[in-house]
Formats: sequence, structure tokens, C-alpha cells
Amino acid sequence: MKLASRVRSFLTALVMRRRVEREMDEEWQLHLDTRVDALVEAGLPRHEAERAARTEFGDPLRWKEQGREARGLRLIHELRSDVQYALRQMRRTPTVTVVITATLAIAIGANTAMFSLVDAVLLKTLPVPHPEQLKQLVWVARRFGFSTSYNGRATSNAAGERVATSFAYPVITHVRDHTTTFADVFCFAQPQPLSVVVQGGSQLVESQFVSGNFFRGLGVNTIIGRTLTDDDDRAGAPAVAVVSHGFWQSAFGGDAQIIGRTIMVNGTSVTIVGVTFPSFFGVLPGSRPAVMLPLSLSVIDASTPPGTLARFGYWGFEAMGRLKPGETAPRAQAETEMLVRQAILAAPPASAYDPPRIVLDAGDRGLGDLRREFAGSLRLLMAIVGAILLVACANIAGLLVVRASARQREIGTRLALGAGRARLIRQLVTESLVLAATGGTLGFAIAYGFRHLLPLFVTPRSATVDLDMTVNARLLFFAAATCLATGVACGVLPAVRTTCVDMASLIGRSLSGTTTRAARLWTGKVLIVVQVALSFVLLVGAGLFVRTLLNLRSEALGFQPDRLLLFRMAPSQNGYRADRLNDFYERVLERIAPVPGVRVASLSRHAPLRGSTTRDGVAVAGSTAKPIGTNIHYIAPRYFETMGIPLLIGRDVGWQDRDGGQRVAIVNETLARRLFGAASPIGQRVTHPGAAPADVMEVIGVAGDAKYGSLREPAPSTIYEPYRNGPQRVMTFAVRTAGDPETLVAAMREAAATVDPSVPLFDVWTQSTQIEQAIRQERVFANLVSGFALLALLLACLGIYGTLSYSVARRTPEIGLRMALGAGRSNVVVLVLRESAAPVLLGAIIGVATAAAATRVIHSMLFGIAHDDVATVIVALLILIASACAAALIPSMRASRVEPTHALRCD
Repeated sequence: MKLASRVRSFLTALVMRRRVEREMDEEWQLHLDTRVDALVEAGLPRHEAERAARTEFGDPLRWKEQGREARGLRLIHELRSDVQYALRQMRRTPTVTVVITATLAIAIGANTAMFSLVDAVLLKTLPVPHPEQLKQLVWVARRFGFSTSYNGRATSNAAGERVATSFAYPVITHVRDHTTTFADVFCFAQPQPLSVVVQGGSQLVESQFVSGNFFRGLGVNTIIGRTLTDDDDRAGAPAVAVVSHGFWQSAFGGDAQIIGRTIMVNGTSVTIVGVTFPSFFGVLPGSRPAVMLPLSLSVIDASTPPGTLARFGYWGFEAMGRLKPGETAPRAQAETEMLVRQAILAAPPASAYDPPRIVLDAGDRGLGDLRREFAGSLRLLMAIVGAILLVACANIAGLLVVRASARQREIGTRLALGAGRARLIRQLVTESLVLAATGGTLGFAIAYGFRHLLPLFVTPRSATVDLDMTVNARLLFFAAATCLATGVACGVLPAVRTTCVDMASLIGRSLSGTTTRAARLWTGKVLIVVQVALSFVLLVGAGLFVRTLLNLRSEALGFQPDRLLLFRMAPSQNGYRADRLNDFYERVLERIAPVPGVRVASLSRHAPLRGSTTRDGVAVAGSTAKPIGTNIHYIAPRYFETMGIPLLIGRDVGWQDRDGGQRVAIVNETLARRLFGAASPIGQRVTHPGAAPADVMEVIGVAGDAKYGSLREPAPSTIYEPYRNGPQRVMTFAVRTAGDPETLVAAMREAAATVDPSVPLFDVWTQSTQIEQAIRQERVFANLVSGFALLALLLACLGIYGTLSYSVARRTPEIGLRMALGAGRSNVVVLVLRESAAPVLLGAIIGVATAAAATRVIHSMLFGIAHDDVATVIVALLILIASACAAALIPSMRASRVEPTHALRCD
């Protein structure tokens, strides 16, 4: 009860401070008046009674302090006073305040912004109830003959086993129907673009097929309407869909009557039954499907093989489960492994296989594709902005030491009057914390304003990553903790050094104050060493990333990217098949070729540098040699002319090379050399493994090597085949223009719409833009690290300038004496520059050693340059030394202009 009473008293006094202060004043006055009345009754005049009562009671502030301390408010009151005093100090030195605040705003803002990106990609859990109960199913096997076809992520572990995430639909349903450890097991396909017609307008939107219990398993509902159910996911059920909140807003204007409306998806009429909450994005961070359909409707997708839901051999769906409350992952894993093996035995595979082991990965943060791809880059960026914060802290600590030199008399006086050193340190650290809070608040505002641009750092090529960048408690805690740590780091050392006052030197007003000066200069020089070392590491990193970017930009492509417009079309999503599909592409080419401004047009299955390819083995017909792994590109006539790829020998494919005749192909230089050596490729016959005799192809030409997959990799073995050799559900059109290709986009849409207005153009881009997208991450890293390195260098130079300015001010009498004895201006300049040389050189030496170890981390991110490139280190060293000399030159020149007579009179 006593403790509860004290807590209640403390909270009351804290919340209602003015009321408590007023009550203490009233109580003091009551006791004073009572004592005065008593003295008056004893015979004293009232004025003497009042004087006697005040003398007896003493200073009322002492009693109020005791009252505050009894309520536990003394510390709060002192902290409030410290903050008010800190604000007054900030107003007295506005220039230093602005510099420190701006420095902290940049440093803390960069750290907060980067952490918000790390939080969105690596830390945030799915916005569903109890996400910790979600587990992703993964299988591991060395021989996987049970999977005749596969669609999903697969890797190999250290033991050489395949680790994969996709399962056959009958296997998933068997686990779902027989599990005792999972409350629900649901599955889904990877999101993909589908043709959606809304109010007469056709567009390709990201869509996803999910099982009927998908929403139930996640434990989410809709903002309008209902979710999908098991009844929706049965053969013959009405076609329904749930749309995202964003699609509802963009396509329907947020119409509240959307439930029951129909849209056309790949030519099938689908009824909308629900709209998801704005925060819901499914289970794939970075992806936000606009339309979610039951798996039973996957037959409308041309890329889905027929009968996939009944095939035990088609492992093409990813699965997750929600554990029952109280169940453990090991028990669920063992049971799921048994059920998966049972399901495989229900339709024994023809090929040899190992019974797969099952692993349950944590599913609370969704599928980890984005995390696996960008975890390393984000950690590196966090380390870089952390280094910037360290440089900023060292710089600000130096500035605070310099500013404190002007307060020696104040600090000494307060110590002489009885103030405790710990109390003064707390006062000075509070001032640092107020500065950090001010800069941190401004930095957080900057980071918040630019938060929607941050996903560009993890956007692969031309795709758009849709991340949840909302502010949460974790981000606020990080920002607050960063401000607190920064304030303490910046303030403790200056506070400790400032309160080490030599009282005899201060009272005697001695000229040099050697002990204090030496200690303070030593502190400043140590801070310079730290700043220079970190700045040098960042300069080396910036140089390596810039060299990498320049190397990639100058890399030979094998084709001409200028004035090249590309776009894609997917008529298969609108029901085009076989010959109708091939004819559609030819008709579109016929429509766009005559458009004014078009020089030549063609098409291919894959576009250069998009990262997607089709691969198969290629061998000389009749040869027993092992087929060569080769990229296959299906093309139309005039493709090489359009792309600017040189046709070295032979001829191009033509419209006469159609189905039914002799199949033809063109090989690139690399494949021709590997297949035929020095022999002429023209007229040679090649084939794919297992192809029928009628599918043997005659080589009619050799094209130059061109890069398709990545700028970092050499041009691979490539074979070009007429696109009519096999129907291609998605093709990329390439248009070489006479002028700016972007001006022809509208004309391309109009020309294509004359063939079929329900088939939209998508992924419209220029080849030059595509190249920039291909090196976006390298460009972002080069720009960011260069900017951070220059910022760190600027902070280091400010630290050098501030420390030397303080040194010159302290040594003014000495400099005047030297000049009076005959020292020239150049001698003084050299003297001051020599003082900055030692910490700069020591910092550079430490920086070289640190950079040699740190740059090993980014070795895999470099291209055409070693992580320990000597030229880059030398250039960084020269930049650092030149900048340090420039920063030291200003105080040096100021020192050389000191008048000896004035200097000798200085205190």
C-alpha cells in the first residue's frame, strides 16, 4: 500500500505539476501565516513577526525542493531545467547549433531511412493474426523422380540435395485432409500478369491463383464483401475473384457497389465477391496481386498445363500451413513428412526417387525471395550509413569540445561554487541530447518524406517492388534509440573533458594553461583520426563502385541500343492458340511497320538484358557428343537488322521459313565455335536432345555474340529459331525508330489495337532505359556510397578545421612570440599544417588497413576491378590528403596574419 501510495503521488505530481506547485505554495504560506499569528499573539509587531517567521523557516525554495524530492520529482525538475538551459545555449550559439543539427539530421535521417527499408524487407511480419503460427512447406531430396515437371524456387544445399518449395496439388490436399497438427494447409501459384477487361478497357494486371482456404488459413477478411471459400474452388463453381484495395480504387474509383460486378479475365467472365484491406498483400513481400482467383480457374491461364490440379507429377504450387495452438514445429514437420510420402505412393512415380524430407520454414514474414535477394545489399547499406553516423558523432564531439573552450570560466566558476562534477556532466550531456533530438526529429521527417522512394533501392530491373513502408513502433523505437545513442556518444567525451578544469590555472589566468590545452587537443586529434579512417574506407568503397559502374557502361553489348523501342504482348491470355497465335504476331508486325517514324520492326521471345531466357541442349545432328547448354531465342524476320546485331555469314530467317518445310536456325559465334570449330557452320544440321528427325534444323547463318541475360556475364551460346517453330504465348516487339522512340508509343498502341483491342501492350520501354534498369543497383550503390563518402569527407574536414582553429586560438601568444622573434608567415603556416599532419596520416594508415579488410565483403558486387585495386586506393588517398590540406589551410593562413603586438597582449 505504501508503494502504491508513493507511485500515485509521483504520477499525480508529474501529470498535474502546476497544481502541486500551487498547493506547495499555499501550504508554505499557511504555515508562515500561522507562525506569524502566533508571534503577534506573543506581543511582537506584525512586521517583526513576519521577519522572524521567515528567518525561522528559511528559504521557501529549500522546502519546495524537499517536497519535490519526497514525491520523486526532483530529478524530473532538474532535467526540465537542464533542457531549458540547453535551449538557451542553442540560441546563444546559432551557427554551431545549425551545423550540428543539420549534420545529425543527415546522419540520423539516412540511418532511419535505411532501417525503414530493412524493416520492410527483412523484419516486418505479415499483417495477419498470429503470424508466428504460419509455416512454409519445403522438401529436400537428392533424387526427385516424383516431380516430372516443376514450377517454383529450387536450390541445392551443401550436400548436393535439391531444396524446393513447390508441391503437387494432390499432395497438398492429402496433407490438408489428414493433418492433425495444422489448423489449415493452403496453397497458391506464383503471381503473374493476366489480361483483365474492366468497363471496356483491357490491361494486364498482376494476378494470383489461390486455394479456396487461402484467406481462411491466413486468418484475414475483406473490407467489402467476402473472401474465397472452398466452394469457390471446385470444378463447375461460378467464377469469382477477390480484388485488392488498390485495384478497387484505380479501376472502379472506390465504388461501394463493386460486389457482384463482373470483369473479364483472360476472356472468362468473373464476378467480384470481395475487396481486401489496404494493408493486405498476400504472402509475397514486394508483390501485391490485384486479382486473386481460385485455383480451379487456373485453366484460363495459357501458361498452366492442362489438368495440373489432378497431376501428381506437376509440382507447381507453394504451400503454407497454420499450426494449431500449442502444437510444435518438430511434431508438425514429422507428420507432414509422413503424409507427403504417403501421397507420393498413391501414384508411384516411374522414375527413381528418394522419399523427400520435409522442412518447415518460418512463414511469419511471408516467402523469403526478396529477403534472400537483397539481404546482403541492405546490410551493406546499413553499415555504410552507420559509418556516416560515427563520423558525424566524432565531428560533433569535436565541435562540442571547441564550443566548451569558451565556457571554461563558467564551468570553473560553477565548480568553485560547489556544483558537483557529475551534475555538470549531466547538464552538458543533456545539451547534447537536446541537439540530437532536434536533429533526429528533422532527420526522421526527411526519411518519412522520402520513404516511398526507398523501394527503388531493391527494385530489380524494370519491375516495381511494392513494399509496406508504413511507420510502426519498431521504426519509431529505432529512431529514438539512435537519437539517444548519438546524443550520449557526442556528449559524454566533451562533457568529461570540459569539467576537467585546472582551477589554479583558471583563477590565476595563466597564459598557456598547458595541461588543459594538451588534453583538449589530444581529444580533438583522436577524433580526427577516427573521422579520417572512416572517410577513407568510404572513399575507397565509392571508388570501387564508381569503377564498377563505368566498367558496366562501357561493356560491349553486341547490339545497338539507341532508338530502340520494345514492348510485350500476350494474346494467349485472350484465347489465342496455335496458328491463330502465330498469325496474331505477324498481323501486328504488318500494322506497326508502316507507322511514320518506324525504320524496321521485328519480334523475339525474350528481350536483351531482361534476365529471362529459354535454355536447352544443342548438338550436331547424328553426333554422340554431349549437347551444349544453349540459350534459345525465337525470332521473326529482320530481327538482327532491328537489334543491330551483325549477321556475319549466311542469311536471315524469312517468312518462307514456316512450319512444314525444312527447319532452319542461326547460331552465334560462340555456339558455332563450340559446335563446329574451324569448319563452316553454313549447311550444318543441329538438333535438340530428344527431338524428332523432322525437327532437325539447318544452320543458315552466324550472328555476332550479344548479351541477353546480364551485363556481367559473357555472351552465352545462343541459337535463333523462327518463332513459328513453336507457339509463344508472350512475345517482345522491337521497333527501331528514326527519332525519339518514346514519341511512337501511342502510335504503337493504336496500330496494335487494329488487330485486337482487347490485347494490351505492356512493359513498354526503350532499350536504353532497359540498360539503365539493368545496372540500377550498381548506379544506386555508386551514387549513394559516393555521396556518403563525400559527406564523411566534408565532416572530417570540418573536424580538422575546428580542431586547428581551436589550436590556433590557444596558441596565439606563442605564434605572436615566434613572429616577434623573426618567424615568417610561411614558417607559421608550415607549423600549423604540421600539427594536422600526424592525425591525418595516422587516420589514413588505419583507413588503408581497414579498407583492405572491409572491401572483401563487396568483392562479389564489383565488376572488372579487384577489391584491393591499388589505383583506387591511391586516388582515394590523394583526395583525402588534398581535402585535409585544404581544411587545414584556412586556420593556417589565419595564424600567419596574427599581429605580434596584439598576440603578446592576448590572455
